[in-house]
Amino acid sequence: MGRPNIETALTSKEVIVYQDALRPYFNPRWHFHPEYQISMILKGRGMRYIGDHVQVFEPGDLVFTGPNLPHLWRSEEVCFETQEANNTRGLVLYFSEDIVDGIIGLPEKFPKMERLLGKSERGISFFGQTREKIKSLLLGFEGEVGFKRMIRLWQLLELMSESNEYELLAGMEYRNNFKGGDSEKMRLIHDYVAVNFRKKISADEIADTLNMSPSTFSRYFKPRANKTFTRFVNETRIGHAKRLLLEDELNVVQISYECGFNALSNFNKQFKTIVGMRPMDYKKSYAKLKG
Repeated sequence: MGRPNIETALTSKEVIVYQDALRPYFNPRWHFHPEYQISMILKGRGMRYIGDHVQVFEPGDLVFTGPNLPHLWRSEEVCFETQEANNTRGLVLYFSEDIVDGIIGLPEKFPKMERLLGKSERGISFFGQTREKIKSLLLGFEGEVGFKRMIRLWQLLELMSESNEYELLAGMEYRNNFKGGDSEKMRLIHDYVAVNFRKKISADEIADTLNMSPSTFSRYFKPRANKTFTRFVNETRIGHAKRLLLEDELNVVQISYECGFNALSNFNKQFKTIVGMRPMDYKKSYAKLKG
């Protein structure tokens, strides 16, 4: 994968920044920064990329990412087409490693929080009651300043560290080895896949877009993404398929073609490889979870 863009979310004087942002679309650049980040989607859908993890997102999506973990929430194409100011809404909290050290103090005194921060290196998705409680705490940052924000941040970290309603995202072996820009290449790759995943995708075409030979593109992509380009495309397709299965408007055959698979057998095979179960089993398991 292309090098993520290095950014900084805080100024030299800031240690905690809270944003409640209405935008046409979420930041389309693959990037990372030295701050911790808690993000909650209130409006908008699309594909979420955390390290080497690919997943659809929708309202309610809540993720805690650690320092220098590459990430991207790519909005649906309709957001880029309409450019309406209120297409998306997200709550974002940035805070520095220094403020965490100041709040927690000696790690041995707060081992659960220390483990939480370690897990954030892979990205953590929270769900259930924990997600609702985090949302309430995030909304409370509006209008608060100074020490009150530090207290609220402590409450957030304590809540997350005590929860078992979470999923780790990036693989255990994932490492961010990038040292610079090149975010434009990453944007082109994500844009190309997002626009074209419903039809046959050619690695030769994206390689040509990046002014690379197919073999050079393959060598460029795999070590950076921790996966092949084909796997990346299939994960994007299956992520979209999971949403369509839960929306219950199309049957499995229709979904397989809608997501770019030209054979139901291949769709079923890729779905089981990536998700760990067959499409209908996934749908049934979700129905049971919803009660």
